[in-house]
Amino acid sequence: MTNRIIDFSTKLLDISRQKMELLSSTIEHIDDIQHNPIFMEEIEGLYLELFNEESELLEEKEMTMPCPECGFECARIASFCMACGRNLHEQPFKEDM
Repeated sequence: MTNRIIDFSTKLLDISRQKMELLSSTIEHIDDIQHNPIFMEEIEGLYLELFNEESELLEEKEMTMPCPECGFECARIASFCMACGRNLHEQPFKEDM
């Protein structure tokens, strides 16, 4: 995950800045926003768009590897296979050799 964050650091910082500005503006105008459901929906929509964009950037660079036991595609940063539970970073099993 660290490599993915470094690869997209400028874009992720920009998204964080946009989220901060949105939240700051929300706090500044909270009284007006609380009494207007349209404003609430717009703010929720904008925040969700930024959140999704951020998530997509992190997922885009995810590196995977097949589990040596069952072949399930696992994230390289995972410790265990999500399908069979094998420890992905231990020495190969004897039958693997």
